[in-house]
Amino acid sequence: MKQVLIILRGAPSSGKSTIAKSLRDYERKIAWLKVDNFKPFFAESSDIILEDVNKTALAVLQHLLDQKFSVVMEGVFQNPLYIQEAVDMAKQKNVPAVVYELNCSVKTLQERDKTRPGVKEGCRKQLDDFVIRNVSGIIEKNPFHGAVKLDTEKTSLDECVNLLQKNFD
Repeated sequence: MKQVLIILRGAPSSGKSTIAKSLRDYERKIAWLKVDNFKPFFAESSDIILEDVNKTALAVLQHLLDQKFSVVMEGVFQNPLYIQEAVDMAKQKNVPAVVYELNCSVKTLQERDKTRPGVKEGCRKQLDDFVIRNVSGIIEKNPFHGAVKLDTEKTSLDECVNLLQKNFD
């Protein structure tokens, strides 16, 4: 198996975490790097922390790549420059990188958000429809050029996992 960096970018509820979690495999040295997991290190939630969140994720990515892990890095990446930094880091290490942008309608994102893990259990708050619409719009207005588009409304998450799995062969 070859070492590779896969970056999943998309709005909340687009399928990023579900796909990434399905791909992680410690025995095969495939790690899941969820950028949003670094937010609580800095504050509850605020746009002013995003730079520190992304820089922390990039530092962890550096370590994982140095340890010869393949990485599935996922996040909203409102600023696509952080995607480019991750791709450049992989390139410096001769690790191929593929960026996927997950898309689906705002209506589907809003419906999915109601049933996300943790919402029913009370561990996580449902996102406001405005937040989902806003973040989706930010991604649409700031595309990462060269990203492979994946419509997770038309393509099942299992099909997406199977498609991405081919990157490791």
